[in-house]
Amino acid sequence: MKTNRSGFTLMEIMVVIIVIAVLASVAGPMIGSITDQGRASATKSKLSGLKSALLTYQSDVGRFPYVGNADNSQTAKAYNEGDTKLLGDNMEANVLVNEGIGNDATGFNIKNYNRRWKGPYMDSDPSDFMLDSWGVKIKYQAHKDKNNIYLWSSGPDMAHGNLEDAINVEMTEGGEEDDIAISIARTRKKFL
Repeated sequence: MKTNRSGFTLMEIMVVIIVIAVLASVAGPMIGSITDQGRASATKSKLSGLKSALLTYQSDVGRFPYVGNADNSQTAKAYNEGDTKLLGDNMEANVLVNEGIGNDATGFNIKNYNRRWKGPYMDSDPSDFMLDSWGVKIKYQAHKDKNNIYLWSSGPDMAHGNLEDAINVEMTEGGEEDDIAISIARTRKKFL
């Protein structure tokens, strides 16, 4: 009598496992790249929303957030210090959602400031809109040589590199810099 055995031989199973392993090793990096592209796209969208909120804030208040008195408005340092004091990732330190922010340390005249503040300019918690898709705080920076104010994400490596490199990469759409930067506004006068 002849017995019919159905099933796969050990060799056939090994070939299938090897083929699956090769396909997985090729597809793995592609999936990681697609995930990073999705996060970069979400971060760019977040930066655009934040830019829109800052432009509306500037329209209402008459200036972008900066630290110090009116004389400081021409220094890049005044805007860069505003990154943590005025655009923090919590309700107590974010001028876009907290009209009461303002004290001697930041140089605001709270009475004038509150009269023109018409926010909130963002309708979520700052920990949602001030962090990029990788969970790193979005920076608010003035570039001294370019007379621009930027929003700047660290990108996939989660480390802020050089703003100059991030700006140049965004302008040329190439290079190795992974940071994402967008210009909010160009100032009329050069920063001191």
